[in-house]
Amino acid sequence: EWSNTGGASYHESVQSDDDDTSFIYETREGHEITLTMANPGVVEAGIDFDGDVTVRPSVTAHYEGGSGTVDLDMQVTGTGISLTASTVNVAVDSSYPVYSGTASTFKSLGTDWDYTGLENCQVRLECTSRPDRFSALRVSYVYVRVDYTAVAAVTDNAIFFGANF
Repeated sequence: EWSNTGGASYHESVQSDDDDTSFIYETREGHEITLTMANPGVVEAGIDFDGDVTVRPSVTAHYEGGSGTVDLDMQVTGTGISLTASTVNVAVDSSYPVYSGTASTFKSLGTDWDYTGLENCQVRLECTSRPDRFSALRVSYVYVRVDYTAVAAVTDNAIFFGANF
């Protein structure tokens, strides 16, 4: 089972990219954790859902005390969301690089993203290979990157007289 360090809860341990003071970690293969993301920081009216909305899970992580790499599955889940997991190979690198999962313009087969889907996002993490003895897969920051086109601001299209065109 995943453990946490530096926060009162798992969520608090992965909310900021402060590396060694706050993180979750796993020492065994096959254990998973699902974290519910915060609601979007942009209001629904600010996102153009007629254009492409792309969602991608990301983490900052490293493999501590081991050699080579350890595999981490990342998957965006939640109510009405059905996406496949993507596997990243997390290396021994104390700088906690960013690892990103597969980007998706659909929240499920043939269904475009909508605001309700963004509000329901969860990230499921699973350690899918066995870490070396006395080593751990550490994750310090978990987030969902959302790329979208902002709704253009409405301007006053009043007729101007006497202007130089």
